[in-house]
Amino acid sequence: MRYSHALALAALLLLSACAASVDPAMQRRVAEWFGKSSSANYDATTAFTKPMPYAVGQYVVHGHTDGDDHMVVRTALVGRDGDAWIMETSSLTPSGETMMQMAVVGMEKVQESMNPDDLDIKWIKMRDSDGKVQTIDGPTLSLVKGSYSKALTGIAINYNDQHGTASVRVPAGTFNGCTKAKSKVETFFGDYESEAFAHPSVPLNGVVRSVSLDNDAVTELIEFGTNAKPSF
Repeated sequence: MRYSHALALAALLLLSACAASVDPAMQRRVAEWFGKSSSANYDATTAFTKPMPYAVGQYVVHGHTDGDDHMVVRTALVGRDGDAWIMETSSLTPSGETMMQMAVVGMEKVQESMNPDDLDIKWIKMRDSDGKVQTIDGPTLSLVKGSYSKALTGIAINYNDQHGTASVRVPAGTFNGCTKAKSKVETFFGDYESEAFAHPSVPLNGVVRSVSLDNDAVTELIEFGTNAKPSF
């Protein structure tokens, strides 16, 4: 399975989880998410160039389809730790669910510089299927920080290479005036190009729909909002 920019962090979660067979309960949850449909309409008066200012509570839920594989990813800003944003990401597949929090510094700077090297991570917390939380910080964090930082590159998407606007219908609703652009993102899986549609109503990275130019994997917005709370 290959991943578009919006799913790089979720892919890291999946790699950290143990391989598992299909769980019928998880499979139903995935199907329920993919079955959602909103009749809401959102208009854009200007082209999308960068996300709205970050705020605690912002979240997005995306569905990712790659052939027969389906995954639901929720990304949320659930708090602050000094100058760091606490970003929580969960990944749901028919095999199980994984969850992680990271205290990330430099997100605003990256939106201006488009340089992922401006990001820094203060700590990482991972919750396993039994509810046990593992914290990674200090010397241990320094050994893995590079891989986790690269997984965050999807929060900074350069929309300078724009190709007009379009109305896009996804499970979260109809988004009129989406900015269409090609985006190249570097991840630990490799460099990937996507055709993305972004809208100023959507927080975090604005992505409404994204199609990988490498393998036609599709990412679509299922839900978004401003009232997210920490899950652990």
